[in-house]
Amino acid sequence: MSDSAAEARLTAMKRVGQVLSNKFTLDALLDIGGMAAVYAATHRNGKKVAVKMLHPQYASNEEVKERFLREGYVANKVDHRGSVQILDDDVTADGAPFLVMELLSGESLDKWMYSAGGRLTPGDVLALADQVLDVLDAFHAHGIVHRDIKPANLFVTRAGVIKVLDFGLARVRDARMRATPTASGTIIGTSSYMSPEQAQGKNDAVDPRTDVFAVGAVMFHALTGEIVHKGRSAMERLMSAMQTPAPKVRTLAPHVPLYVGEIIDKALEFHKEDRWPSAAMMRERVRDAYVQLKAARVASMPPPPRPADAATVRPPPEVLAQPARPAAAEPPPAPEPAPPSSAIDPVFEPSIVVEVSFGGTPLAPPAQGEPKKP
Repeated sequence: MSDSAAEARLTAMKRVGQVLSNKFTLDALLDIGGMAAVYAATHRNGKKVAVKMLHPQYASNEEVKERFLREGYVANKVDHRGSVQILDDDVTADGAPFLVMELLSGESLDKWMYSAGGRLTPGDVLALADQVLDVLDAFHAHGIVHRDIKPANLFVTRAGVIKVLDFGLARVRDARMRATPTASGTIIGTSSYMSPEQAQGKNDAVDPRTDVFAVGAVMFHALTGEIVHKGRSAMERLMSAMQTPAPKVRTLAPHVPLYVGEIIDKALEFHKEDRWPSAAMMRERVRDAYVQLKAARVASMPPPPRPADAATVRPPPEVLAQPARPAAAEPPPAPEPAPPSSAIDPVFEPSIVVEVSFGGTPLAPPAQGEPKKP
């Protein structure tokens, strides 16, 4: 841990026990990132919540402060179970802005991937992508592009629901919302999951296909254990995002089914015109692939074993001595059920629920104060 990170952690820990706005008591430090710290807190009426607080060194930067507080307005713009509810916002007595959010039980995807050894199964990755794409489709319909989809911003709850976090960098095409447009040439996002147009600072070109690329980059990482944009530093990864097309998934993970790899490869096309046109269309193909994967898994299962003595059991002698009875007429075969109208089994509607473990690794309880993995 660097000196600056250690100092930020120490500062954040000192706030535990404080009461904000005479109503929110900070109970414990849950997590700490580069820009903010997250606490478990209790409202004076007993309700458990999470408080996300901007680090003091950024509180005096009005642009950063505005982006931070915008997260609440943007996240609450769409009513979706995959979006975290922002309940309140305010500023501490010493000038640090904070957001009050619903308290989630689970773990961020980057930590879960780390505990699973860095890779997830194709089924888990498809289930995860299904939910993330559903959230993004809802926000895209309101003119909101997230611009920072990455494992650290995807939270897996214990109920198997994915929550998309951190809309502070979102691009909002809505004049009614208080926001300053990002100047052309300004690079916003995380280089490891960034689309070429985003890395090149072409902010006027950012649209829903930018988020589609990021979802593909997360799926690529989860299946291969490698990030799309390689480099020893953030700048090298940014240069890679600007100039280098993404490798094909199956070159690094040949175990991935072809029909799954093709979905990800299309999402990661260098030119956005060649990607999935929308999150909704990519999600439709993801759901088809999930059904195909499950069907293949069932087909490959061995038949149930016969009882060990089934072949040697004979009727008793008194039964053998009786005359044979005529065989009863067999009932006509039952008609086959009609195929479902949806491409996905109705049990998975409206979203595929992520199973309780990735790669056989149970979900660990949230680590108190453990920093996010880079």
